[in-house]
Amino acid sequence: MASLAACSGASTGTATPAATPSPARDAAAEAYVALIHNFWIEEQSADEASNGKNLAARVCLGVDPPGTPADLQLVDPAACHERAIALLATHQKFLGDLDRTPAPAKFLPDDQVFRAQIPKTIADLNRLISATQSGGKSAVLQAATAYNGDMYPSVTDALNDVDPSVRHP
Repeated sequence: MASLAACSGASTGTATPAATPSPARDAAAEAYVALIHNFWIEEQSADEASNGKNLAARVCLGVDPPGTPADLQLVDPAACHERAIALLATHQKFLGDLDRTPAPAKFLPDDQVFRAQIPKTIADLNRLISATQSGGKSAVLQAATAYNGDMYPSVTDALNDVDPSVRHP
């Protein structure tokens, strides 16, 4: 009779811990987070000089360090042109990658931000490239400011929601 009680699961006075199921892996969410993470890494690479400083902020927006008021004397149209081309390629690739990577339901609001704002940033970058070719510092600053306005904080906030492992200032 004691063996039947043990097999039936009836309590014998000793507690055995219940197995907790491990959370199911969400491959779609992992792929989407990886896409967002890679975009930001590529964005930073396009922004930066070999010394790791945000060169685009200096040569396009005239700020050094970022967060300081713009100084038109720091704007360098030729150097900005190079950064803008690199950023444009990154944004175009990201938009294409978004089209091939469906957003999981939990990321739909952020995905909508990306799909609304990234085409705007692409248009802004094309205008910035044109402005850099004219050589006028004021036109470069104005175009860079438009890009910055379409990118921050809406896109960076959405990046933070999807991939909180990296700070998106």
